[in-house]
Amino acid sequence: MKKFSLTAILLAAVVALSACGSSSNSSSEGSAGGSSASPAPGNDQKVTVLKVARNAVPNKPFSFLNDKNEMDGYTVEYLKLLDERLEEYEFQYEEIAREAMLVGVESGKYDCAANYYYRNPEREAKYLFGEVEYGYSLNALIVREDRDDIHSLDDMRGKTLTPMSPSTGLRTLVVDYNSKNQDNPIIVEDIDAVTDAESVKWVAEGKYDAYLTNKTVFDNVNAELKLPLKVAAYVTKEPIWVLFNKEKTDLAKRFDEVTKQLIEDGTLPALSEKWFGVNMFQTLEEVNEQYQFGNK
Repeated sequence: MKKFSLTAILLAAVVALSACGSSSNSSSEGSAGGSSASPAPGNDQKVTVLKVARNAVPNKPFSFLNDKNEMDGYTVEYLKLLDERLEEYEFQYEEIAREAMLVGVESGKYDCAANYYYRNPEREAKYLFGEVEYGYSLNALIVREDRDDIHSLDDMRGKTLTPMSPSTGLRTLVVDYNSKNQDNPIIVEDIDAVTDAESVKWVAEGKYDAYLTNKTVFDNVNAELKLPLKVAAYVTKEPIWVLFNKEKTDLAKRFDEVTKQLIEDGTLPALSEKWFGVNMFQTLEEVNEQYQFGNK
């Protein structure tokens, strides 16, 4: 009887040890990649791929190819800052034409598009906007150096602006102005596509009275062309936005949160100084004081 009992005890011990070894092996397999393994703390965040459309047409200093053949500029650096702080997203970019960007975001091919877009009712009907602008466009009337009769939009009534694409935000500004001054509006034609170089040449040649454009865009274009032109007046300081697909409400909120942080901690004002030579987050009057119409 004692012999049987001793044998039974030994057998039970072997079975127990075998079970422990099996359990240990199963645990090791799970931690090596098995589906039952729990992720380590801090590594369980799901990363979502974002499809971001950027303008393929160089528009310095917002976006352009630098001498290393890499995308650079204010908008490009802003997106990089978002990518760094939004750890739950992975940004994937595609450079395409301006109109294709708009169509792509509306259809859902792209989650968002970044190209210093203005906000207007027509766009709000098709796209989602956040609540925090990521910068500004300082817009100016460009005229020949020998003219001294234009100092505001009011002085453009009855005069001609260079042709403008209907999709541009600046065209909306002119439309709004003309709707309030129908008795003597600013004269402007619509055109499908026009370059900044063409526009400044037309003004220099006297074909049109003025060109309404972003001040920094003019600076960069005329730095190469060296035409006898000047800034006649700073007209507006317009907020610029990222456009989102209508379904991307959570994404827009996250962009807002980080953009607000970047403004409050001084990152975007410093980036504005770097690319525009002025803190665009100040008032238009303060910006004007810094520029002091230096190109006159």
